[in-house]
Amino acid sequence: MRLFLIRHGQTKWNVELRAQGHTDIPLDETGCQQAEQLASSLTKSYIRHIWTSDMQRALGTAQPIASITGAPLRKMTVLRERKLGVLEGKPFYELGATITNYSRQHGVPYYKVPIEGGESIEDVWNRLDEVIAELDDVVDNCAIVSHGGTTSLLLAKLVKGNIETARSFRLGNASVTVLERYEDRWLVHRVNDTSHLSKQTNLAGSVDGATR
Repeated sequence: MRLFLIRHGQTKWNVELRAQGHTDIPLDETGCQQAEQLASSLTKSYIRHIWTSDMQRALGTAQPIASITGAPLRKMTVLRERKLGVLEGKPFYELGATITNYSRQHGVPYYKVPIEGGESIEDVWNRLDEVIAELDDVVDNCAIVSHGGTTSLLLAKLVKGNIETARSFRLGNASVTVLERYEDRWLVHRVNDTSHLSKQTNLAGSVDGATR
């Protein structure tokens, strides 16, 4: 069984370097093109299941894949990006500075830093246990369409890393990361593959807001 971890295509806020969180921003024109190019590259992937965040930018990326593969779409709120509360719509540097300052002042790891009206990174890490548990019952190829931070955390869980492992992953818009299950572990074939895109971008997402 192969697993395709996919980050959504580009949005206006990605370009503007603004934190999206649960704000339901759709794909921009480039993002829509990326979604089509991505779907075309998966024609022979034998994907039988598509799990997607219910946010517009993820759905807009997942729908062309469903059209090409014929696989059903399953919308899952657990796959949403981290809720950023009062910091949604703010510049990424402000998000990163808030996390860093709180961590230093209160002596807590960055992943435990709370956001007013939002979630900590650890909150997202914990909610993804539901996804891991459900994957145990899947035997056919599956695509999971989600967000930069969420996908990084999910990848870290799958490779038996810890929460800090996710920080090392930088996943670009409309990127594909491919894993294969072998007995009780996941083997990584590709990470952050964007070779299917006609124009390469540098809008790589990170779990802590340090980059996009």
